[in-house]
Amino acid sequence: MNTTEKLQNSIDQWLESVTDYLDRLSVRERYMVIFTTIFVVVAALGSALWYMHAAANKQQNRVNDLKDMMVWMQSNAVTMKPADDLQLTAAEKVQRVAQQQGLSVASQQSGEQIQIVAAHENYAVLANFLTQMVQMGLSLEKIELISDAGQIKLTATVQ
Repeated sequence: MNTTEKLQNSIDQWLESVTDYLDRLSVRERYMVIFTTIFVVVAALGSALWYMHAAANKQQNRVNDLKDMMVWMQSNAVTMKPADDLQLTAAEKVQRVAQQQGLSVASQQSGEQIQIVAAHENYAVLANFLTQMVQMGLSLEKIELISDAGQIKLTATVQ
């Protein structure tokens, strides 16, 4: 005998015992037992579904709150500055801003001025890079943007 036959036999025996039990009851009692059983099963299923819905709703609200926080952080990251910004040199400020933007920047310092060369395919990234450098207290002396093979090359002199 395989497993499915054993399972079928046990279900058949259980149904037979339930039927025998119901046959021993009066008609009124039989209706009460069947109605109560149906009510308990429906209430249990409804309760389980309600709690799953409530948990899913709670998690969705949590995800929405986290998304809102991420959007706020991204939009305010430009204006947030660490307290030690005033202690950084101009070259360190350039490297920090480049790192925040995910840019690879080649820089060469000559005296007070720093020559910067960066490339990216998006103009907005380069513009944001320049804006953040100005917000960190650097002044832009010369800016040159050249479009070359899908990349925009930025050459700037900052002080």
